[in-house]
Amino acid sequence: MSRSTAIGGLRVMERAEASYTNEDSGKFRLTSTSKFNKQFANLYFTRLGQLGPAAKASARALWGDIAYVKTLDVDAGAAVIVVGTLYKEMSAKPSIIKDGADTFQSTAVHGGRQLPDKYCGDDDVLSLEDESGRLAITGAVLQDFVLVTGAVVAVRGQLSADGVLQVDGVCYPGMAPQRALPDASGPEDSYVALVSGLHMGRSEHDMLPIMLLTEYLTGQLGGLDDHRLQASIVRLVIAGNTLCDPGNEASSVGVDALKKMSTTDQRGLASCIGSLDAFITAVSAAMPVDLMPGSDDPCNFLLPQQPFHQCLLTQASRLSTLTLCTNPHNFSVSGVNFLGSAGQPLDDMQRYLPGDDRLHTLSEALRMRHIVPTAPDTVGCFPFTDEDPFVLEESPHVFFAGNQPRFEDTIVRGPDGQATRTILVPDFARERTCVLVNLRTLECRPISFGNSV
Repeated sequence: MSRSTAIGGLRVMERAEASYTNEDSGKFRLTSTSKFNKQFANLYFTRLGQLGPAAKASARALWGDIAYVKTLDVDAGAAVIVVGTLYKEMSAKPSIIKDGADTFQSTAVHGGRQLPDKYCGDDDVLSLEDESGRLAITGAVLQDFVLVTGAVVAVRGQLSADGVLQVDGVCYPGMAPQRALPDASGPEDSYVALVSGLHMGRSEHDMLPIMLLTEYLTGQLGGLDDHRLQASIVRLVIAGNTLCDPGNEASSVGVDALKKMSTTDQRGLASCIGSLDAFITAVSAAMPVDLMPGSDDPCNFLLPQQPFHQCLLTQASRLSTLTLCTNPHNFSVSGVNFLGSAGQPLDDMQRYLPGDDRLHTLSEALRMRHIVPTAPDTVGCFPFTDEDPFVLEESPHVFFAGNQPRFEDTIVRGPDGQATRTILVPDFARERTCVLVNLRTLECRPISFGNSV
């Protein structure tokens, strides 16, 4: 709750405070990186083991007592339910065989080349894989679902004479259980601010919106009503892509780790980091800040991305109000549970789909119970073996993706009373907009600092 007092004839407002719990350490904060002697296939087996029972239970509830069989045990004629991991074969998907090992390593993985907008096409082939084998699936109903490689689903259908399962129904695992929201009966509103895509260091970047954002968050902009709202913002979350690669400003991806930087580029990157350090220091002096890495930032490439190193932010890291976080990032403020990413999972899922309804895709990820279903196929991640940390064991109250083309939000509801506010956080350099999330009502309020470019 924010309060105001009079000091020397001036009205002084105190910023509201809220409890905070960083929940990254249980899943996304790595204690060891010595995992690269494992096969990625283990991650798919683990994912199916975690999500298969939920998908089967959802299918039973939806379709009743239909026979459940493994992929290699499907017989022609009878309707059956098969649970497995989707694989989508697409001709436009980057291939290490087609591109050549050296070219692929230095471009598709590390960002020297712009990835295609879409991997999907008219000749795509869908398969379902479980412990016993792989089975091709087809059917008009498949067009109505968000089906991407790595998603665990249940399908209902009959085997055709040519050995393809003719599908007439698809079922996700469904939304995970959700913890109860705190009591929202109080009159006072408080907010968490979400922003992404500051892209500091881009030569053509107009710094005025960032200056206005800084002044707004620190209570130096607007009139009395604005100050009351600003004093109610209890935390700022920066969802990745705070920096721009000075040697490749036109690229939408980060610094190529395999490319030796010139002296000029090194100085440019140091200048970018200095600007970021100054911005975060100014805001962190006024309010708590969570900083997540993104694809453009000087952090590890594989998900989950680990926090910025403290040595990069020499001034801001001295402040106890700054929390260096992972990507994805899981946290709770005043009992409201947040989960979000810097946008790489959603961007990649859209390459598998013909349309561009990003909000629907992000919402369906909740029903898939998975944050990054296309990892490790087309999104880099660590080869986990014991468990898949991206599986949703519980549904968050707020689910967001950063660095998106525009702001959108909706409420996604589950069968057991789950309700999740799903948010596309816009790229600030493009849309000049941050988003305020009301912790009492979960309603969103976009705040703009200029016209879209």
